[in-house]
Amino acid sequence: MNTMTIYSASGIKTVPIAPDTLLSDVLHHEEPSFAMPCAGNHTCGKCRVRVEGAVSAPSAAECKLLSKQDLASGIRLACFCHAQGDVSIYLYEEGAAKIIAWNKTAPFDHTETGYGIAVDIGTTTVAVQLFDRASGTVLAERLAENRQRGYGADVISRIEACKSDELDTLSDLIANQLEEMSAECLKEADIDTVDEAVVTGNSTMLHLYEGLDPASLAVVPFDVQSYFGCMSRRTLAGAPVYLPRCIGAYVGADIICAILASGMTHQDGVQLLADIGTNGEMALLHKGRLLCCSTAAGPAFEGAGLSQGMPAAAGAIRAVHMENGQVCYETVQDKPAIGVCGSGILDALRLMLENETIDDSGYLDEDYEIGNSGVTIIQKDVRQIQLAKSAICAGVITLLEEEGIEAADVTRFCIAGGFGSSMDYDSACAIGLFPAALRDKTEFIGNGALGGAAMLLMNHSLREYSENLAKNATELSLSASAAFMDYYVDCMSFMAF
Repeated sequence: MNTMTIYSASGIKTVPIAPDTLLSDVLHHEEPSFAMPCAGNHTCGKCRVRVEGAVSAPSAAECKLLSKQDLASGIRLACFCHAQGDVSIYLYEEGAAKIIAWNKTAPFDHTETGYGIAVDIGTTTVAVQLFDRASGTVLAERLAENRQRGYGADVISRIEACKSDELDTLSDLIANQLEEMSAECLKEADIDTVDEAVVTGNSTMLHLYEGLDPASLAVVPFDVQSYFGCMSRRTLAGAPVYLPRCIGAYVGADIICAILASGMTHQDGVQLLADIGTNGEMALLHKGRLLCCSTAAGPAFEGAGLSQGMPAAAGAIRAVHMENGQVCYETVQDKPAIGVCGSGILDALRLMLENETIDDSGYLDEDYEIGNSGVTIIQKDVRQIQLAKSAICAGVITLLEEEGIEAADVTRFCIAGGFGSSMDYDSACAIGLFPAALRDKTEFIGNGALGGAAMLLMNHSLREYSENLAKNATELSLSASAAFMDYYVDCMSFMAF
């Protein structure tokens, strides 16, 4: 029996392994939060580890995803590399990503007392806040990447993982993560117990948290096992957990919570909301009708799937601009550039359009270096952003068309989600992420899902209100919309719409 020694931020561990063991199989078990955005399908090149010891030779397919310098330094991809004897694995640590907990909520009455926990389970990140419910004061918070990310960067990958008897594993991963994060919050605030918790998320994340098989969410007619709007079978920090109601398979409780936080149902005029993340969820309120949809934006805006993409962690290029004829850039925490996050690549693409490095079709003649950063954008990266931004823009236009209105008719456009916090709206409009007519009507509300969860924690009457909102909302299925497909093709162009 051979051994594998794993060096990570959490420490050093040595485990026995069988001959010819795939490194990613061991990491799935021993380091479940190890990121594998493509779920081991050999396409993203992100499961990089440094390896010492007896391992299989790199295949031609693996070599295409690694540079000669990478290979010379012992860098391998865990989903390709097999251990042939004793090995040591050194995990790359990207550092803490910038995860948004801040949110702006509409005014509401605080009717509850005691302590409570609000949670937003995002596909990519998790946010936990401990509240004094009477005052609304945040006593402690914990932010982290979702430990399920080792099973893929998007909900479809997580659903597929459940088909191979991994449902209990994924469910326990997130439940245990929430318990640990909540325990840290209680310790920091020197509090022994809480009265209640509210856990929100998209439909897939709530199914996984509850241990419900999400398989039906991925196939027509996209049935759900539960819309929730109920108490969970679980407790959190020993307290009962309320799960807000979802609208449908791909319009989850997170968007209902964001709608609450935005206050859009109490505003006049045409109200539009977009929560831009791995899943792009949108809501339009017009003449009392709440119309919602979801688009598969994918994780490109959060750095996954890009050749040198990364979350908004230290060293990520987050902004790009021209100064005295030179391309200049800013990084998170002003650290040396090691990659680019979503906001940075939007700025870079805008400059590339302006200087005609790419045309409106997205064609890139040769790799583009961002200033002198050493971080490059390749054709595949452009296409990934192209697909993601087209899905968002086409979703917004289809939603508006369904109500027979134009972007210029919108009174207020709220953007929720971490990506929006650092996004330059001019860059977003220039590349066609959303219609340019929305530019001056835009308002960022932060982590709207978490803000809405906090509102439900501190005012029980809002639960029935939010459940009725979800029940009465209309979900527009974009997968069955011919108009969406036409707009999706049109919105592929890098131009203002």
